[in-house]
Amino acid sequence: MSKIKKLVPAEQIMEILNRCGGSLNIVTISRIKGDLNEEILRKALKIVQSNYPCLDYQIIGTLKNLYFTVENTYEIPLSTVYFDQNISFKKFILKELNTPLESNKYLLRCLLVLHREEPDIKYIITTIHHAISDGLSSVRLQEEIFNYCQMIASGQNLELNSNLSLKSSLLSLDNSFFKWIKNKINIINSVYFLGILGFKMFFYQIESLKSEENVVIELRNCGITQRYLEPEVTKTLINLCHLENTTVHGALCSAMLIAVANKIRKNQSRKINISCASYIDLRRRIEPKVPLENMGMFVSFLTSFHTIKSETLFWELARDVTRQINKGLKQKDMFKPLLIIRKIVDYFLVNSESFFATISVTNIGKINVPKIKGKLILEEISFIPSNVVFNKIFTVAVATFNDKMILNFTVSQPSVTQDTLELLADDVISFLTKVCTSMKTET
Repeated sequence: MSKIKKLVPAEQIMEILNRCGGSLNIVTISRIKGDLNEEILRKALKIVQSNYPCLDYQIIGTLKNLYFTVENTYEIPLSTVYFDQNISFKKFILKELNTPLESNKYLLRCLLVLHREEPDIKYIITTIHHAISDGLSSVRLQEEIFNYCQMIASGQNLELNSNLSLKSSLLSLDNSFFKWIKNKINIINSVYFLGILGFKMFFYQIESLKSEENVVIELRNCGITQRYLEPEVTKTLINLCHLENTTVHGALCSAMLIAVANKIRKNQSRKINISCASYIDLRRRIEPKVPLENMGMFVSFLTSFHTIKSETLFWELARDVTRQINKGLKQKDMFKPLLIIRKIVDYFLVNSESFFATISVTNIGKINVPKIKGKLILEEISFIPSNVVFNKIFTVAVATFNDKMILNFTVSQPSVTQDTLELLADDVISFLTKVCTSMKTET
C-alpha cells in the first residue's frame, strides 16, 4: 500500500487515542430546517470530498509507525436514522462520541438524523479524525456541507471540483507549519517547558474532581450535556468582558474553575489549587498565516494555574486567566508541546488518573455562515471533541451562532457521573448568568 507521509507526533497521538476508543475525535452537529434528504446530502458530501484530498486519506501501520495513505478511496460513510419521544437524539451524539473511526478506511463519517414527529427538522452529525482537523476546521466543513445542500436543494446543478468549490489540501504538520515551529522552538526549549509544567503541577499540588468509579480505558465512555446562553445574556457577557478588561474565554474559564473548586471543597472554606488548559488556534500565530479554508489540526494548548479561595472574585479570576494566557502567547509556549506531545500523552495514557489540567476550555467564538438564499435554514451549529481516556477533567467546547452561545460539556465516565456533569454545567451557567444579571441590576 502506497504511503503519502508519516504521521508527526501530534497526528500520531490522535490516531492512538482513536484506537483507544474514539477519544478526541471531533463531532459537529447542525440543526437544519427544511426539505433535506439523504440524496441531497450525499451529493454535497461528494463535492466536499473532492475539495479536500485529506478526506480520501486512510491511516495505516502500527502505533509506532503510522502513515497516511490513499491506496483506496472510500465514499464518506452516510447513514440515516430517526428519533422520536421514545428515542433520544442525545443517544446518537453519544454513539458518535464513543465510536472510533475506521481510520484504515476513512477519516470522516456522517449521520443524517430525522425527527419522526417534526419532519421539517433535520440534523447533520459529522465525526472527523483530529489528525486532519480541529474545532474550527470541523465547523467550517459542516458550513460548507450545508451550503452545498442549500444549492442542491434549490435546484443548482453542481459538478465535482466546480468553480464554486474551494480546492484545498491538508497542510502537513511536517511541512511549512512544523518547520516553522522547529525553527522557532527547539527540543531543549520544549523539554524545559515540560519540566516547568511538571514543577508547577507539583508546587501547586493541583487538585481535580474525585473519581467516582475507576475502570480500565476500554470500559470508559464520553458523557455530554449541552447548555445555552441566550442572545441577550451572550451580548451582555461580551460587553462586560470589555468593561472588566478580560476576554470571553477568561470569563468561561473563571466560571468553570469556580464550579469545579466548589465541587472539590464541598462545604469547606479551604483554598483549592487547580489548573486550566486553554486551547489555542495556531493559524494566525505562524508565518505565513494559515487561511481558515485550509483544513488541518492547527491547535495547541496553554495551561494556567490558580488558587481558588471562598472569597475569590469572578472577574479577578477571569483577568488572571487572561493574563497567564497572554504571557504564554508572548513566550510562544503554545508551540513548545508540539515537539514532544507524543511523550506527554504516552505518560498520561499510562497514568490516566492524573492530567496536567483540572478543566479544559475550547472556544471558537462567533460562527459566521455566509448567507445563501434557498429553502434550508441553518438553525444551530456546534462541536464536541470527545474525551474517553482522561479521567476527572471537566471540559467545555463553546461556539456562538446567531448571537446564542452553545456550550457542550463533556467528561470521561464513569469516573465523573452524569449527575455530577449536569450539576457542574448548571453551576457554570448560573455563574455566567448571575454576573450578567447583576450588571443589569446595577445599570
